Amino acid sequence: MKKLLYIGWVGFNNLGDELLWNIFKETCGKYLNQDQIEMTPSVPGVDLKNLEKYDTVVLGGGSLLLPGYLQILQNALHKGKSVIIWGTGLDWIGKENLDLLLNDKLNSLEQNFKQKDIDVLDEVIEGALFVGVRGPLTKKAIEIMLGKEKADKVQIIGDPGLLLQKPDSNSSTQKDKVIGMNWGTTFNRLYGGNELLVEEQLVETAKALINSGYKIMIYIVWADDIPSCERLYDKINDPENVVLDKNLYTENELIEKLSRCTGTINFKLHANFLSFTADVPAIALGYRFKVFDFAASAGLQHLVVSTDSQQLAKELLERVEIIENSETAIIDQFHSIKKKFEPLLESIFTKNLL
Repeated sequence: MKKLLYIGWVGFNNLGDELLWNIFKETCGKYLNQDQIEMTPSVPGVDLKNLEKYDTVVLGGGSLLLPGYLQILQNALHKGKSVIIWGTGLDWIGKENLDLLLNDKLNSLEQNFKQKDIDVLDEVIEGALFVGVRGPLTKKAIEIMLGKEKADKVQIIGDPGLLLQKPDSNSSTQKDKVIGMNWGTTFNRLYGGNELLVEEQLVETAKALINSGYKIMIYIVWADDIPSCERLYDKINDPENVVLDKNLYTENELIEKLSRCTGTINFKLHANFLSFTADVPAIALGYRFKVFDFAASAGLQHLVVSTDSQQLAKELLERVEIIENSETAIIDQFHSIKKKFEPLLESIFTKNLL
Protein backbone atom coordinates (compact mmCIF):
# COMPACT_ATOMS: atom_id res chain seq x y z
CA MET A 1 0.00 0.00 0.00
CA LYS A 2 1.28 3.45 -0.94
CA LYS A 3 1.28 6.16 1.70
CA LEU A 4 0.48 9.69 0.57
CA LEU A 5 0.70 13.05 2.34
CA TYR A 6 -1.70 15.71 1.05
CA ILE A 7 -0.55 19.24 1.92
CA GLY A 8 -3.28 21.85 2.11
CA TRP A 9 -4.67 24.39 4.58
CA VAL A 10 -6.87 21.68 6.05
CA GLY A 11 -8.47 21.49 9.48
CA PHE A 12 -9.30 25.17 9.94
CA ASN A 13 -12.97 24.97 8.85
CA ASN A 14 -12.40 27.18 5.82
CA LEU A 15 -14.83 25.71 3.29
CA GLY A 16 -12.63 26.59 0.29
CA ASP A 17 -9.63 24.63 1.53
CA GLU A 18 -11.72 21.81 2.98
CA LEU A 19 -13.55 21.27 -0.32
CA LEU A 20 -10.21 21.04 -2.16
CA TRP A 21 -9.17 18.19 0.14
CA ASN A 22 -12.61 16.56 -0.22
CA ILE A 23 -12.30 16.76 -4.02
CA PHE A 24 -8.85 15.15 -3.93
CA LYS A 25 -10.10 12.37 -1.64
CA GLU A 26 -13.21 11.74 -3.77
CA THR A 27 -11.22 11.66 -7.01
CA CYS A 28 -8.81 9.17 -5.44
CA GLY A 29 -11.86 7.06 -4.54
CA LYS A 30 -13.11 7.29 -8.13
CA TYR A 31 -9.90 5.95 -9.68
CA LEU A 32 -8.06 3.99 -6.95
CA ASN A 33 -9.01 1.10 -4.70
CA GLN A 34 -9.01 2.00 -1.01
CA ASP A 35 -6.52 -0.79 -0.31
CA GLN A 36 -4.06 0.75 -2.81
CA ILE A 37 -3.43 4.01 -0.99
CA GLU A 38 -3.43 5.49 2.50
CA MET A 39 -3.92 9.27 2.56
CA THR A 40 -2.97 11.68 5.31
CA PRO A 41 -4.08 15.34 5.08
CA SER A 42 -1.87 17.98 6.70
CA VAL A 43 -4.26 18.79 9.54
CA PRO A 44 -2.87 20.50 12.66
CA GLY A 45 -0.63 18.04 14.49
CA VAL A 46 0.75 16.32 11.37
CA ASP A 47 4.54 16.78 11.37
CA LEU A 48 5.51 18.14 7.95
CA LYS A 49 9.20 17.80 8.78
CA ASN A 50 8.93 14.05 9.28
CA LEU A 51 8.26 12.57 5.84
CA GLU A 52 9.88 9.17 6.30
CA LYS A 53 6.64 7.16 6.30
CA TYR A 54 5.25 8.62 3.06
CA ASP A 55 5.90 7.46 -0.50
CA THR A 56 4.36 10.51 -2.20
CA VAL A 57 3.87 14.13 -1.13
CA VAL A 58 1.17 16.13 -2.92
CA LEU A 59 1.02 19.92 -2.69
CA GLY A 60 -2.71 20.36 -3.15
CA GLY A 61 -5.10 23.14 -4.08
CA GLY A 62 -4.92 26.60 -2.54
CA SER A 63 -2.35 29.37 -2.62
CA LEU A 64 0.52 27.19 -1.47
CA LEU A 65 3.37 28.07 -3.81
CA LEU A 66 5.18 29.66 -0.90
CA PRO A 67 8.81 29.28 0.24
CA GLY A 68 7.87 27.29 3.37
CA TYR A 69 5.84 24.68 1.50
CA LEU A 70 8.42 24.48 -1.29
CA GLN A 71 11.07 23.66 1.32
CA ILE A 72 8.91 20.73 2.49
CA LEU A 73 8.75 19.48 -1.10
CA GLN A 74 12.52 19.93 -1.45
CA ASN A 75 12.98 17.89 1.73
CA ALA A 76 10.71 15.18 0.29
CA LEU A 77 12.81 15.01 -2.88
CA HIS A 78 16.01 14.75 -0.85
CA LYS A 79 14.48 11.76 0.96
CA GLY A 80 13.65 10.04 -2.33
CA LYS A 81 9.90 10.67 -2.17
CA SER A 82 7.70 11.32 -5.21
CA VAL A 83 6.43 14.92 -5.35
CA ILE A 84 3.30 16.14 -7.13
CA ILE A 85 2.03 19.73 -7.42
CA TRP A 86 -1.70 19.65 -8.07
CA GLY A 87 -3.72 22.76 -8.89
CA THR A 88 -2.01 25.10 -6.44
CA GLY A 89 -1.08 28.68 -7.22
CA LEU A 90 0.69 31.86 -6.24
CA ASP A 91 -0.84 34.63 -4.17
CA TRP A 92 0.36 37.62 -2.14
CA ILE A 93 1.73 39.42 -5.21
CA GLY A 94 1.05 43.15 -4.81
CA LYS A 95 -1.40 45.01 -7.05
CA GLU A 96 1.32 47.05 -8.74
CA ASN A 97 3.17 43.87 -9.69
CA LEU A 98 -0.09 42.22 -10.79
CA ASP A 99 -0.77 45.13 -13.15
CA LEU A 100 2.78 44.89 -14.53
CA LEU A 101 2.41 41.13 -14.98
CA LEU A 102 -0.90 41.55 -16.83
CA ASN A 103 0.85 43.97 -19.20
CA ASP A 104 3.96 41.76 -19.67
CA LYS A 105 6.13 44.37 -17.95
CA LEU A 106 7.08 42.58 -14.73
CA ASN A 107 10.76 41.62 -14.55
CA SER A 108 11.18 40.45 -10.96
CA LEU A 109 9.26 38.95 -8.05
CA GLU A 110 11.93 39.68 -5.43
CA GLN A 111 9.26 41.13 -3.12
CA ASN A 112 7.87 37.60 -2.75
CA PHE A 113 10.76 35.27 -3.59
CA LYS A 114 14.41 35.81 -2.68
CA GLN A 115 17.08 34.10 -4.80
CA LYS A 116 17.36 31.23 -2.28
CA ASP A 117 13.58 30.68 -2.61
CA ILE A 118 13.83 30.71 -6.40
CA ASP A 119 16.60 28.09 -6.19
CA VAL A 120 14.28 25.85 -4.12
CA LEU A 121 11.43 26.41 -6.60
CA ASP A 122 13.78 25.48 -9.46
CA GLU A 123 14.85 22.25 -7.73
CA VAL A 124 11.29 21.27 -6.83
CA ILE A 125 9.91 21.82 -10.34
CA GLU A 126 12.86 19.94 -11.83
CA GLY A 127 12.42 16.99 -9.46
CA ALA A 128 8.62 16.77 -9.24
CA LEU A 129 6.78 13.96 -10.97
CA PHE A 130 4.02 16.37 -12.05
CA VAL A 131 3.63 20.15 -11.84
CA GLY A 132 0.10 21.45 -12.43
CA VAL A 133 -0.79 25.00 -11.38
CA ARG A 134 -4.09 26.83 -10.97
CA GLY A 135 -3.87 29.52 -13.63
CA PRO A 136 -1.90 31.33 -16.33
CA LEU A 137 -0.76 34.16 -14.05
CA THR A 138 0.93 31.66 -11.71
CA LYS A 139 2.70 30.09 -14.68
CA LYS A 140 3.70 33.52 -15.98
CA ALA A 141 5.20 34.40 -12.60
CA ILE A 142 7.17 31.14 -12.54
CA GLU A 143 8.50 31.95 -16.03
CA ILE A 144 9.71 35.32 -14.73
CA MET A 145 11.57 33.62 -11.89
CA LEU A 146 12.98 30.57 -13.71
CA GLY A 147 12.87 31.44 -17.40
CA LYS A 148 10.50 29.99 -20.00
CA GLU A 149 12.56 26.88 -20.70
CA LYS A 150 12.58 25.68 -17.08
CA ALA A 151 8.92 26.59 -16.70
CA ASP A 152 7.98 24.39 -19.68
CA LYS A 153 7.31 21.53 -17.29
CA VAL A 154 4.61 23.60 -15.55
CA GLN A 155 1.10 22.82 -16.83
CA ILE A 156 -1.97 24.98 -16.27
CA ILE A 157 -4.53 22.46 -15.05
CA GLY A 158 -7.05 24.81 -13.39
CA ASP A 159 -8.21 25.03 -9.80
CA PRO A 160 -9.39 21.68 -8.35
CA GLY A 161 -12.63 23.51 -7.49
CA LEU A 162 -13.53 22.93 -11.15
CA LEU A 163 -14.14 19.27 -10.24
CA LEU A 164 -17.09 20.25 -8.03
CA GLN A 165 -20.32 18.68 -9.27
CA LYS A 166 -23.85 20.01 -8.96
CA PRO A 167 -25.92 17.71 -6.72
CA ASP A 168 -28.43 15.61 -8.69
CA SER A 169 -31.39 16.93 -6.70
CA ASN A 170 -30.48 20.39 -7.93
CA SER A 171 -31.09 19.90 -11.65
CA SER A 172 -33.99 22.31 -12.20
CA THR A 173 -34.20 24.77 -9.33
CA GLN A 174 -36.42 27.81 -9.76
CA LYS A 175 -34.41 31.00 -9.33
CA ASP A 176 -35.53 33.93 -7.19
CA LYS A 177 -34.60 37.59 -7.62
CA VAL A 178 -31.87 37.27 -5.01
CA ILE A 179 -28.20 38.25 -5.06
CA GLY A 180 -26.00 36.14 -2.82
CA MET A 181 -23.32 38.21 -1.12
CA ASN A 182 -20.28 36.51 0.39
CA TRP A 183 -18.35 38.76 2.74
CA GLY A 184 -15.70 38.21 5.39
CA THR A 185 -12.22 39.18 6.44
CA THR A 186 -8.67 38.72 5.32
CA PHE A 187 -7.44 40.98 8.12
CA ASN A 188 -6.92 43.87 5.70
CA ARG A 189 -4.50 41.88 3.53
CA LEU A 190 -6.33 42.85 0.37
CA TYR A 191 -5.80 45.17 -2.58
CA GLY A 192 -6.48 48.68 -1.33
CA GLY A 193 -5.71 47.63 2.25
CA ASN A 194 -9.08 48.74 3.63
CA GLU A 195 -11.83 46.17 4.27
CA LEU A 196 -14.16 48.70 5.88
CA LEU A 197 -14.08 50.86 2.75
CA VAL A 198 -15.01 47.81 0.63
CA GLU A 199 -17.75 47.02 3.14
CA GLU A 200 -19.24 50.52 2.77
CA GLN A 201 -19.29 50.02 -1.00
CA LEU A 202 -21.06 46.67 -0.55
CA VAL A 203 -23.68 48.43 1.58
CA GLU A 204 -24.21 50.96 -1.21
CA THR A 205 -24.39 48.13 -3.77
CA ALA A 206 -26.92 46.17 -1.70
CA LYS A 207 -29.18 49.19 -1.21
CA ALA A 208 -29.15 49.95 -4.94
CA LEU A 209 -29.99 46.31 -5.75
CA ILE A 210 -32.86 46.34 -3.24
CA ASN A 211 -34.19 49.52 -4.84
CA SER A 212 -34.22 47.74 -8.19
CA GLY A 213 -36.24 44.80 -6.82
CA TYR A 214 -33.62 42.35 -5.54
CA LYS A 215 -33.34 40.70 -2.17
CA ILE A 216 -29.90 40.00 -0.63
CA MET A 217 -28.65 36.80 1.00
CA ILE A 218 -25.41 37.30 2.95
CA TYR A 219 -23.52 34.03 3.46
CA ILE A 220 -20.20 32.76 4.82
CA VAL A 221 -17.61 30.13 3.90
CA TRP A 222 -15.49 30.52 7.07
CA ALA A 223 -16.63 30.98 10.68
CA ASP A 224 -14.14 33.85 11.18
CA ASP A 225 -16.17 35.80 8.59
CA ILE A 226 -19.30 35.96 10.77
CA PRO A 227 -18.51 39.29 12.55
CA SER A 228 -17.88 41.00 9.18
CA CYS A 229 -21.15 39.65 7.78
CA GLU A 230 -23.08 40.72 10.89
CA ARG A 231 -21.68 44.22 10.50
CA LEU A 232 -22.61 44.32 6.82
CA TYR A 233 -26.16 43.16 7.63
CA ASP A 234 -26.54 45.83 10.33
CA LYS A 235 -25.25 48.57 8.03
CA ILE A 236 -27.68 47.68 5.23
CA ASN A 237 -30.36 47.75 7.93
CA ASP A 238 -33.18 46.24 5.90
CA PRO A 239 -34.33 42.96 7.50
CA GLU A 240 -37.31 42.78 5.12
CA ASN A 241 -35.04 42.43 2.11
CA VAL A 242 -31.80 41.03 3.54
CA VAL A 243 -31.17 37.59 5.03
CA LEU A 244 -28.00 36.86 7.01
CA ASP A 245 -27.20 33.14 6.92
CA LYS A 246 -24.50 32.38 9.49
CA ASN A 247 -24.51 28.62 8.90
CA LEU A 248 -21.28 27.04 7.72
CA TYR A 249 -22.54 24.58 5.10
CA THR A 250 -20.85 21.71 3.29
CA GLU A 251 -20.07 22.42 -0.35
CA ASN A 252 -23.12 20.46 -1.57
CA GLU A 253 -25.44 22.20 0.89
CA LEU A 254 -24.18 25.61 -0.17
CA ILE A 255 -24.50 24.79 -3.88
CA GLU A 256 -28.16 23.93 -3.14
CA LYS A 257 -28.64 27.25 -1.32
CA LEU A 258 -26.98 29.35 -4.02
CA SER A 259 -28.87 27.66 -6.86
CA ARG A 260 -31.93 29.80 -6.07
CA CYS A 261 -30.01 33.06 -6.62
CA THR A 262 -29.91 35.16 -9.80
CA GLY A 263 -26.24 35.94 -9.19
CA THR A 264 -23.62 36.26 -6.46
CA ILE A 265 -20.98 38.77 -5.37
CA ASN A 266 -18.13 36.96 -3.63
CA PHE A 267 -15.18 37.92 -1.48
CA LYS A 268 -13.59 34.49 -0.95
CA LEU A 269 -12.25 32.73 -4.05
CA HIS A 270 -14.02 29.38 -3.80
CA ALA A 271 -17.40 30.97 -3.17
CA ASN A 272 -17.23 31.76 -6.90
CA PHE A 273 -16.70 28.07 -7.78
CA LEU A 274 -19.66 27.07 -5.62
CA SER A 275 -21.85 29.67 -7.32
CA PHE A 276 -20.83 28.70 -10.85
CA THR A 277 -21.30 25.00 -10.00
CA ALA A 278 -24.87 25.92 -9.00
CA ASP A 279 -25.23 27.48 -12.50
CA VAL A 280 -25.36 30.94 -10.94
CA PRO A 281 -23.08 33.65 -12.42
CA ALA A 282 -20.55 34.98 -9.90
CA ILE A 283 -18.99 38.43 -9.60
CA ALA A 284 -15.60 38.15 -7.88
CA LEU A 285 -14.15 40.79 -5.60
CA GLY A 286 -10.54 40.88 -6.78
CA TYR A 287 -8.97 41.15 -3.37
CA ARG A 288 -5.71 39.33 -4.11
CA PHE A 289 -3.69 37.82 -6.95
CA LYS A 290 -5.41 34.42 -6.76
CA VAL A 291 -8.79 35.82 -7.84
CA PHE A 292 -7.28 37.31 -11.01
CA ASP A 293 -5.41 34.03 -11.66
CA PHE A 294 -8.69 32.08 -11.54
CA ALA A 295 -10.50 34.62 -13.73
CA ALA A 296 -7.71 34.51 -16.32
CA SER A 297 -7.87 30.69 -16.41
CA ALA A 298 -11.64 30.79 -16.97
CA GLY A 299 -11.90 33.76 -19.36
CA LEU A 300 -14.09 35.57 -16.83
CA GLN A 301 -11.94 38.64 -16.17
CA HIS A 302 -14.89 40.89 -17.01
CA LEU A 303 -16.68 39.66 -13.85
CA VAL A 304 -13.88 40.69 -11.46
CA VAL A 305 -13.87 44.03 -9.62
CA SER A 306 -10.65 44.89 -7.79
CA THR A 307 -11.07 45.86 -4.15
CA ASP A 308 -8.86 48.90 -4.70
CA SER A 309 -11.37 50.34 -7.20
CA GLN A 310 -12.30 53.95 -6.54
CA GLN A 311 -15.87 53.26 -7.70
CA LEU A 312 -16.45 49.76 -6.43
CA ALA A 313 -20.24 49.99 -6.01
CA LYS A 314 -20.69 51.36 -9.53
CA GLU A 315 -18.54 48.60 -11.03
CA LEU A 316 -20.38 45.88 -9.09
CA LEU A 317 -23.76 47.16 -10.31
CA GLU A 318 -22.43 47.18 -13.87
CA ARG A 319 -21.44 43.51 -13.43
CA VAL A 320 -24.91 42.67 -12.13
CA GLU A 321 -26.27 44.18 -15.35
CA ILE A 322 -23.90 41.96 -17.35
CA ILE A 323 -25.25 38.93 -15.46
CA GLU A 324 -28.84 39.96 -16.18
CA ASN A 325 -28.11 40.26 -19.91
CA SER A 326 -25.68 37.35 -20.40
CA GLU A 327 -26.48 34.65 -17.84
CA THR A 328 -26.55 31.77 -20.33
CA ALA A 329 -23.33 32.81 -22.07
CA ILE A 330 -21.52 33.15 -18.71
CA ILE A 331 -22.62 29.72 -17.47
CA ASP A 332 -21.77 28.15 -20.86
CA GLN A 333 -18.29 29.71 -20.62
CA PHE A 334 -17.78 28.20 -17.17
CA HIS A 335 -18.90 24.76 -18.35
CA SER A 336 -16.55 24.89 -21.35
CA ILE A 337 -13.62 25.70 -19.01
CA LYS A 338 -14.71 22.92 -16.67
CA LYS A 339 -14.76 20.47 -19.59
CA LYS A 340 -11.28 21.61 -20.65
CA PHE A 341 -9.63 21.31 -17.25
CA GLU A 342 -11.34 18.25 -15.72
CA PRO A 343 -9.19 15.71 -17.62
CA LEU A 344 -6.04 17.68 -16.78
CA LEU A 345 -6.92 17.76 -13.07
CA GLU A 346 -7.72 14.04 -13.16
CA SER A 347 -4.57 13.12 -15.11
CA ILE A 348 -2.50 12.37 -11.98
CA PHE A 349 -5.09 9.68 -11.20
CA THR A 350 -5.72 8.39 -14.74
CA LYS A 351 -1.97 8.17 -15.49
CA ASN A 352 -1.22 6.30 -12.25
CA LEU A 353 1.16 8.96 -10.97
CA LEU A 354 0.06 8.28 -7.41
